[in-house]
Amino acid sequence: MSETPRTDLRTAPEKVISQARQIEDWKQMRDLMDAIPDILLAVNSTRQIVFANRAAVTFFRVSDASELWGKRPGEAAGCIHSAETSGGCGDADACKVCGAFRAIMRGLAGDTPVEECRMLLHCGSALDLRVWARPFDLEGERFVFLSMQDISDEKRRQALEKIFFHDILNTAGGLQSVGEIMEFSGPEELHELRGLVVSLSEQLVDEIRAQRELLTAESGHLQVEMKPVNSRDAISRVIATYLKHPACDGKMIAAEEACDSVAFDSDLSLLLRILGNLAKNALEASPAGGKVTMGCRRLRGGLVGFSVRNQGVIPRTSQLQIFNRSFSTKGAGRGLGTYSVKLLTERFLHGQARFVSTPEEQTTFFVEFPVKP
Repeated sequence: MSETPRTDLRTAPEKVISQARQIEDWKQMRDLMDAIPDILLAVNSTRQIVFANRAAVTFFRVSDASELWGKRPGEAAGCIHSAETSGGCGDADACKVCGAFRAIMRGLAGDTPVEECRMLLHCGSALDLRVWARPFDLEGERFVFLSMQDISDEKRRQALEKIFFHDILNTAGGLQSVGEIMEFSGPEELHELRGLVVSLSEQLVDEIRAQRELLTAESGHLQVEMKPVNSRDAISRVIATYLKHPACDGKMIAAEEACDSVAFDSDLSLLLRILGNLAKNALEASPAGGKVTMGCRRLRGGLVGFSVRNQGVIPRTSQLQIFNRSFSTKGAGRGLGTYSVKLLTERFLHGQARFVSTPEEQTTFFVEFPVKP
């Protein structure tokens, strides 16, 4: 049985510089690689960068390729997992499901893989990359060329298409069906159907507004209006909304018996969006007859915390990718729900988002905010 390779080992700095100089001196290759618009890196056997073309220098926002030497790709990009352990990029649990890490390891083993990489950054934004790896040997040492394409826009478009062609089209179709029924309904039925029209219209507008909000947040232009809000009132509003939502059909959503009433400053619209996304995800993950429970607590350190619990358990490999923009347990073209929760909570409301998912504790998402940001 082969020994699992160490992921925390690094090449000595002077050796990295020597390797980088070797490749830099290969002038014909250097000129060719600089002419290619895609991001190109060469990494050594400990996954450290020893070459970067001009496109990579621009992408990683450095002034010279030498600033990248010795770093691993996740460290150069600012991946949140690259600082989780002393071993750096590639050593955290989440790295084991990272497409870039898998591509490099397979390349070092002699393969030529293509992988997709999802990355959350320290700055609060996210990357989706397509990574090609090809091994090569130079003077008896194994290196891997990495070609990367930023496919964030492609993934964002796929998610929006899925939402508009599935979720929003379904809501619009329901609205159309109610309108057709109203045409042949008597006075007694019309009152109930009018209420359904209002509910579906609100849902349709809310789904469109949510996508506009997310795009504005990703661009950094989202306007935040901090005003006094109440934690228990916020939970009551979310529950009232989702009791009427299709995701709640055959399921239950309720507040914990002991919810703290905490007055704090927040943007109510964003707060309801965050809690609503968590409630919707929890309902969609619950089986028929399942129950979702929402709670709020006053926490130490001047914080208020919200929780949303469902009875399922997320598989470990999926847990490692929760909060990534284009990852979803519900299939391709989804994945904006938990990503937007983290983005809005941490980048705009100065809070923190996390979760636990075990057979003992079930699945609970937590968001915590300062009472006075």
